[in-house]
Amino acid sequence: MFGFRRSTSRLILVIPFAMLLIVACASSTGPGTGLAGPSLGSAQTYGLLAGTAVSCVGPVGTISASVGISPGSAITGFPTCTISGTQHFADPTAAAAQGDLTTAYNALAGKACGTTISADLGGTTLAPGVYCSASTVGLTGTVTLDGQGNSNATFIIQSGSGLTVAGAVTLIGSAQAKNVWWQVGSSATIATGSGMKGNILALTSVTLNDNATLLGRALARNGAVTLGSNNTISLP
Repeated sequence: MFGFRRSTSRLILVIPFAMLLIVACASSTGPGTGLAGPSLGSAQTYGLLAGTAVSCVGPVGTISASVGISPGSAITGFPTCTISGTQHFADPTAAAAQGDLTTAYNALAGKACGTTISADLGGTTLAPGVYCSASTVGLTGTVTLDGQGNSNATFIIQSGSGLTVAGAVTLIGSAQAKNVWWQVGSSATIATGSGMKGNILALTSVTLNDNATLLGRALARNGAVTLGSNNTISLP
């Protein structure tokens, strides 16, 4: 396979070109290679983005990001709940963010399905990839997302209708919340005390009940984003 060529001062190892190609290809592959989430564009800075309204029941809640609403402008429950970022309601900035959200949503919905979800995600461990269901996606308990050592590993979960979470998302193997995408065909509901991670892009609405946390984004195209009491939302 290999050969040696003698020069006047040293031996030179000769490696066939085909072997170099194999090494080069091996170094560029790995878990999740070739799969990437969409660009959020101007929606990137938003922790909450809604089509009609944003509300917070309170008495406490923290959104460590910007909040936008377009084309609606109704916001209730603030400043009892706090927003650390900028606020844009029914202005050109919020409209642009909604446009970029629509583009990102359609890009996610257009990804080819790799694995069909046939049961509740609770108690399972998922490798990087695209997972899809023609109906509702449920998460009761804990789902573990394993990046398998790749910090860019991407996870896309496509729900044909709703998303219901009553549990938690755990990240291992260098997986990062910014690379987790939940594309929801109707509305997403995060139950009381749940620990959610990833970007939720919902066609209609997103609801976080009391004490639920989100490391990611709650982005609703047409409906409202509704918070309960003592929610914490921070960008991944």
